[in-house]
Amino acid sequence: MARPLRLQFPGAVHHVLARGHERSRIFADDEDRKRWLDLLAMIVPRERWVVHAYCLMGNHYHLLIETPDGGISTGVHALNSRYAQWFNRRRRESGHLFEGRFRGILVQRGSHALKLARYIVLNPVRAKAVGSPGQWRWSSYRATAGLAAAPSWLEIDWTLGQFASPRPVARAAYRRFVAEGKGVESPAGVRGQIYLGDARFLKDLHQLAQRHREDPRIPLSRKRPEGPTVEEIAAAVGAEWNIEPSSLSRRRLGDAKVAAIYLARALTRMKVLEIGQQFGVRSARVSNAVRQVRESESTPLRNRIARVENLLRAK
Repeated sequence: MARPLRLQFPGAVHHVLARGHERSRIFADDEDRKRWLDLLAMIVPRERWVVHAYCLMGNHYHLLIETPDGGISTGVHALNSRYAQWFNRRRRESGHLFEGRFRGILVQRGSHALKLARYIVLNPVRAKAVGSPGQWRWSSYRATAGLAAAPSWLEIDWTLGQFASPRPVARAAYRRFVAEGKGVESPAGVRGQIYLGDARFLKDLHQLAQRHREDPRIPLSRKRPEGPTVEEIAAAVGAEWNIEPSSLSRRRLGDAKVAAIYLARALTRMKVLEIGQQFGVRSARVSNAVRQVRESESTPLRNRIARVENLLRAK
């Protein structure tokens, strides 16, 4: 019997965990780890993933991935299969490297995702491989904490944006936050081994699954058509707020600018850095603006954004 496809949708955040077959090692040395990271660097732009955290251990790895286009299974399968082929060729071996399907948990944004990112980078400390996360080269901690350069495919702006706007202050707060989590064994709130979030998040996912229950074999996220351009977004926001679209790159971070930034993140495939450059703000301000809108519910700003978004989606 074919296994059901995973619940996937645009904007989902997934915790991916893949282990070696019968808990065997999948990373024996640094060359193995470097090869895996090289493969990840090739797959991320192709799948248009946003990687917030990762950690490579001896017999497993962790990834915290946001999927703007909704897809997770195809990319992880490609990553695991290509790495397994390389691993076996290098050692002139054959057979399974990974234990079947990867484990995937859908994660609620905000504090749940942030605590999970902390849990991921603390893996080597819990395993007593090192005394502090900064001593482990094979996780996202050093790049996020400012101890090493971040690879182009790693998104650290969202994580740092949860703490403060000035980058040095945010990094110091992030280091303290991770240090405070050393005694936490696992993230709280995992439900049924497939969801991490509160009751409302679980209800929303259940409703989403119910809408597609007629044919569970159909992927929930077909490739979306190209969304509006940033120019179209600026024009629509300008019309709603009765301002010139060009002023959005000059004005302070008012409601119109927050709306344009949020819509660019939600409806286009632009990266945080690109959106910041378009609207004349730093990447952390982009992340803060997006979070401001996502965390609001029924406010005048959210209602106006929804009106503009509906118009753009209808085109």
